[in-house]
Formats: sequence, structure tokens, C-alpha cells
Amino acid sequence: MIKKGDGRKSEGTVFGAHIGAVHMEISGNRELILEGSRGILEYNDGSVRINAGKYIVALRGRGLHIVSMTESDLVINGFITLIEYII
Repeated sequence: MIKKGDGRKSEGTVFGAHIGAVHMEISGNRELILEGSRGILEYNDGSVRINAGKYIVALRGRGLHIVSMTESDLVINGFITLIEYII
């Protein structure tokens, strides 16, 4: 598991979900922590698509950027407006 990029406590709502072999935690609409990814399919400041095995996790928003990334985990910050699961 990787920790939040800046080491600070987050304010606001934190939502966690286990979907297949992937675990996601969302802090408000400003940060997403995803464990168990299989790679980045698309990445720009308005859209991120992540290979999650049997499906794709697609994020849309403004100022999206990857704060940290390991072989299977990543932290994305920015203004998240949409999270979509594509089968």
C-alpha cells in the first residue's frame, strides 16, 4: 500500500471500494488511491484510464496528475469529476 503523496491528513469524505483484485480509496473529489492496477492506458491532465484486469477504471477531471506510482499502486490528485468502470 502506498500513502498519500504529501503525507498530510486528508479532510473530507473518504470512500473505499474493493472491485475484483483492485482496491480504491477516494478522498473527496481531489485524490484517488488505487491498489492493484496493471498499468496506465491513457494519461493527461483531463483523463486517466487504468488497466484493472477484467475492466478499465476511467477518471475524468481537471488538473489530474499522478503523484506516485509503483508496479501495482498509484495515487492521482486533481479535481475528479467522473469515475467510470468499463467492462
